[in-house]
Amino acid sequence: VQTRRYPGVVGSNPIGAIFKMDKLIIRNAKKADVNQIYKIGTSTGDFSVSKEIKFYKKYELIEWIKNKQNNIIIVAETNSKIIGFVSCKIMSFHWAMVDNFLVLSKFRKNNIGSQIQTFLEKELKKRKISYLTGLVKPQKRIIRKFLKKYGFKEQDKYIWVDKFL
Repeated sequence: VQTRRYPGVVGSNPIGAIFKMDKLIIRNAKKADVNQIYKIGTSTGDFSVSKEIKFYKKYELIEWIKNKQNNIIIVAETNSKIIGFVSCKIMSFHWAMVDNFLVLSKFRKNNIGSQIQTFLEKELKKRKISYLTGLVKPQKRIIRKFLKKYGFKEQDKYIWVDKFL
């Protein structure tokens, strides 16, 4: 498992309270991370695409982690606690799609999202993926600004549709 460590990262949350992280580790997710990822993912409505679908089920996260050929989940960890993650689906030989991306609010503005994004792009380049996409709700201005910083260009706007079979 490849990791990147950032010792002694110190920052502040939006309220201004200072916190210290012993070390920040950016790495590929393991099965042991599922409960923490699930807790983070279900703690916010940011991933909800419909009334029925709020976030992945735990068994889906396990499938994503096991099937490394078609999926990538990267976590940011400090003090044995996951504080952010990104999930990415390999769509074809050259295309991948970011599915979920989150850094806990008290850890934002500390370059953690940037470190996760950089790690993801390195993983994708190893696989010869040259095209990365994602869907962002129009009202999510902060993530849109973040993605633009990383070279993403806004294209069309879509409406999510789904059907249960």
